[in-house]
Amino acid sequence: MADIETKVLVVGGGGCGLISSILLSDYGVDHLLIERHPTTSHLPKAHYLNPRTMEIFRQHGLADDVYAQGMPTHNATVRVVTSLGGDEPIDRLELHTFDAFGGNSLREPYLAAAPGASTNLPQLRLEPIMREHAEKRAPGRVRFHHELVSFTQDAEGVTSTIRDRDSGETYTVRSEYLVGADGGKTVGPAVGVAMEGPGILSHLKTMHIGMDLSAYIHGDALLTHISRPGTRFWWLALVAMGPTWGKHCEEWGVAFAFRPGDTEPLPDEDVPDVLREILNIPDLEVTVHRGGQWAVERVVADRFRFGRVFIAGDAAHRHVPTGGLGLNSAIHDAHNLAWKLAVATGGQASDPDRLLSSYEDERRPVDLANADWALFTFMNHMSTDFSLGISQSASVEENTAAVLRFVSDTPMGRTLRARAAEIMATQRTEYGSLDVELGAVYNSAAVVSDDTPTPPRDPMGGTYNPTTRPGHRLPHAWLDDGAGQTSTHDLVGPNGELLLITGDHGAEWGTAAEAVSERLGVRIRAVRIGARGNYRDPSGTWTAVSGISPDGAVLVRPDNVVGFRSRRVVPEPERVLEDAVRSMLSAEV
Repeated sequence: MADIETKVLVVGGGGCGLISSILLSDYGVDHLLIERHPTTSHLPKAHYLNPRTMEIFRQHGLADDVYAQGMPTHNATVRVVTSLGGDEPIDRLELHTFDAFGGNSLREPYLAAAPGASTNLPQLRLEPIMREHAEKRAPGRVRFHHELVSFTQDAEGVTSTIRDRDSGETYTVRSEYLVGADGGKTVGPAVGVAMEGPGILSHLKTMHIGMDLSAYIHGDALLTHISRPGTRFWWLALVAMGPTWGKHCEEWGVAFAFRPGDTEPLPDEDVPDVLREILNIPDLEVTVHRGGQWAVERVVADRFRFGRVFIAGDAAHRHVPTGGLGLNSAIHDAHNLAWKLAVATGGQASDPDRLLSSYEDERRPVDLANADWALFTFMNHMSTDFSLGISQSASVEENTAAVLRFVSDTPMGRTLRARAAEIMATQRTEYGSLDVELGAVYNSAAVVSDDTPTPPRDPMGGTYNPTTRPGHRLPHAWLDDGAGQTSTHDLVGPNGELLLITGDHGAEWGTAAEAVSERLGVRIRAVRIGARGNYRDPSGTWTAVSGISPDGAVLVRPDNVVGFRSRRVVPEPERVLEDAVRSMLSAEV
């Protein structure tokens, strides 16, 4: 007999594992999380939290704590400069500025699309927040400094051997399912996962640095790119890491992007001098906290499910860092999988294999697309050098002359800057890709198709068009409940219930929901949006995007994805709704 019996074992206590634990707790699923390290990450790692992630955090009660520590993005910019200091003609030239991640010109479309803004908070500050939430929900079941030694699976479950790294003692855990959220360190190799993709593309040296740049940096700069002729690196990026935001930020993430083919290590002890040289601030005080050099790769697992074992986050896909899609995709993986595990372990699914297979069917195509998008935006940075007239094959003197010609107050200088503005505008694919962040489309057994075509998407990833077509994210709209303002996303609770939205004339659907809920043992919350409903639509936003008549209905899954839609009332709404719920939850009898 196992020492511990539980429904789900989560291996890994980073962002993906911790949100998995939080969601499973909210859905009432007994589980155990183990993490081999004694604490959460000491490295900044990922930092950008996009609107989809923040609405998940909002749904499950983390958003306020994250916003309290995160960087406001309402005026966020990305700046490309030649240096921060120095008095030579090549120094302190501002080559381009982008609005980023919902800042300035992007503010209106971002706020219209989601109930909360994106934010910037490095994992070294985010993960402690998540760990606290996970431990409060599952006392004694979130175990750091415990590692997976081995596991075997059979037709009924998974038996795992765990080592307590403090005491050295081992114990066994018997679970119905296992989720590998360990970055691909143990679970993936054990089940024989194959990571597919172009492999190593280049290398980055990322460092957690303490320094005072208040005399040199713009307060609204979320990220500053240094592009300077004569350096070893393709570019250097400075990312604000808090805890104070703006120009008085105390800590920075610094990324040195090696040129393709350059694999020679940059020792940590050399970083301060190299940084002072590139920034051209010779007397800058630099405190190196931690860092490492790592391969930039784009790989995605061939499978996300291996029987009763699932992989998620970096264990399933590893991205280049541009666009911030890695951690965000990992959180979205967990959001997709957790409610399905809750249904499978709760007995509502008569065919749990069918439901659980939809995790791979839905998430793998999206994660593959995100990984490809991140790679595309990474390579698109090559256009920066081109737009400035810089060439890797040219001498330092030639490249310096090209930059000075670029900034000159001459007809050709103005032409070069106008051309660069058009070329660099394509960087919006990284810094303003709202449709990439919100526009994922799922096709699987957990979605009841209504046979309508997929709406066209912006090939540049920016314009997001909300729709209630099944398989798409529920559109956000602000509603009035008589006491204040609430989002359509707030109607989907944190406890795993389904949401049925109807209009003024949708009473038959509400009656059907009560009957289906009682018969199947599935919680369905029914609301009406309209002048005579529970919620009013003062701006008309929901009416414009709902895709249904006042007597139609939209059925929303626990992950805020539309699972079924009927544009208008049907002759037998109870039967139609029951068939839809059974199909979505694989509860056919």
